[in-house]
Amino acid sequence: MSIIDKLRPAFWNYEDVAAGTHQEIFSFRRKWWRTVILTTIVALTPLIILSIFDYRMTKIDMKTAAIFDTSRMVSNTWRSVSFFLSERRSVMTFILKDNTEDELLKNGRLDTVLKNLKTGVGGFADLGVVSSQGRMLSYAGPYGLKDRDLCEEDCFKEVIKRGFYVGDLIQHRRPNQHLIMAVRKGKIPKNYFVLRATLDIKPFESLLADLDTGPKGDAFIINHAGILQTPSRFYGQPHEKISLRVPDFSTKPRVIETKDRKGNSLVVGYAGIPDTSLMMMIVRDEKELMEGWRQSRVKMFVFLGISVAAILLMVLGMATYLVNRIHAADQRRIMELHRVEYANKMASLGRLSAGVGHEINNPIAIVNEKVGLIKDLLLQNKTDPFNEKMLRLAEDVIDSIKRCGDITHRLINFGRYQDIRLERLDLKNILYDLVAFMEKEAEYLNINVNIHVPENFPFIESDKNSLQQIFLNIISNAFAAMQDGGQLDITAENKADSSISITFADTGRGIAPEDLKRVFEPFFSSASSAGGTGLGLSVTYGLVTQIGGHISVDSEKNKGARFIVDLPLKSQTENQRDN
Repeated sequence: MSIIDKLRPAFWNYEDVAAGTHQEIFSFRRKWWRTVILTTIVALTPLIILSIFDYRMTKIDMKTAAIFDTSRMVSNTWRSVSFFLSERRSVMTFILKDNTEDELLKNGRLDTVLKNLKTGVGGFADLGVVSSQGRMLSYAGPYGLKDRDLCEEDCFKEVIKRGFYVGDLIQHRRPNQHLIMAVRKGKIPKNYFVLRATLDIKPFESLLADLDTGPKGDAFIINHAGILQTPSRFYGQPHEKISLRVPDFSTKPRVIETKDRKGNSLVVGYAGIPDTSLMMMIVRDEKELMEGWRQSRVKMFVFLGISVAAILLMVLGMATYLVNRIHAADQRRIMELHRVEYANKMASLGRLSAGVGHEINNPIAIVNEKVGLIKDLLLQNKTDPFNEKMLRLAEDVIDSIKRCGDITHRLINFGRYQDIRLERLDLKNILYDLVAFMEKEAEYLNINVNIHVPENFPFIESDKNSLQQIFLNIISNAFAAMQDGGQLDITAENKADSSISITFADTGRGIAPEDLKRVFEPFFSSASSAGGTGLGLSVTYGLVTQIGGHISVDSEKNKGARFIVDLPLKSQTENQRDN
């Protein structure tokens, strides 16, 4: 037997639908399926809805947190960069306020100022004074720009218009990257001049490199055209155009969601630096940002799977238990209907049998008396040879009358209710006594009888006369099926449900399949030999039922038969069960 067969409910193979008093009330398999499906829907629907809601809310919360973290990172970095430029602008403005053009043009003055700036502030690469005509009047630095004409350069044109200018990245054969910063003193068209400086961007690069953007993240500065001003990990080197879409310029930190050329989802934070064309960008991989959510998603799916499995097991167990209870109740109903029907049938037959028996007994008694008288008369004259033949005929008639008397006696007993008297009995002794009683008949028929009763077999509380009659009828029936010899095995077994089982297995002619359902019916006999009344097994069935037991038969034609009697350790009478 497979595990599935062991786990399959008792009702699984019952397909009957209500169509009579002795059939199933329901299709229990269908009812089980409906119970499982409806209960599963009711139990799992809220769980699934809550899981979906939690799934979506967790994703939204994680994405919101990632966007907020990116925005915070952009904001902090943007403030640092803006402060760096603003600080140097303030320094240059202070220099212009503290010095006139002539003072800055004095020999060595600009060198002193640049030296002080490098020492006190940092970030300055060179310093120069530019006239209103765009000529570099004085220069301090390593690149030899004195007397250079700057009138056509963007820095000079823009600083004249706006008074302040921060340009794009310049290199011009320099070993390091620099930005141009210029501040104007004086008003147009009056006399004015410009203080011009180049700033080392290494502080920017260090600041951006220290940001925790993740293994696939990046941070850099671009201009309005998308040209890199600082090195990038994944989008190129300075003076190269990035492959991402350049967002609209905004001096407030913003965060957008976009995709790169490979289709990877990105979270991009950016902010424009005030009074410049520069924009700082922080690019982060969305998968990395949502890794925590993905890990929690796996845990959630595992939890959901375990929860669903647990609920399904509970639903299956509960549905099986409930439907089993309904099925058991229905089986008890069917058995009770059968018992009542059988009792009514037996009562009717009993009354009929008793009446027939009494009606036949009277003429049989008269016939027996007359035949006895004839026999006595014949015995008075033994010399007549004819009388000897008549005596034999009279003996045959008397034997037949005795047989008729036995039959009528059985009929009367069949219809008579027998009181049940419960007492504590040793089943082993009862079996051995019965086998000893029929020992001679067994020897005559060449039948070997084996009794198997375990040691310490429990005592039972039952009616001794009923048990003797039950076992005697079954053994007699087995002997009748083994007229040519055979073997009868009687096995007792103590069951776990406070009951015992006695099996009578013979090697006789067996019972045909079409007769198995009728063996316990009154007046039915499968015996081929003459003389069977068909009352023995019917009476046996009634006696077993009276003491609260159950009898069944299993047989094949020409392969013997097995009668199994299940008895409770403590029997109940019909009156006790009614109460």
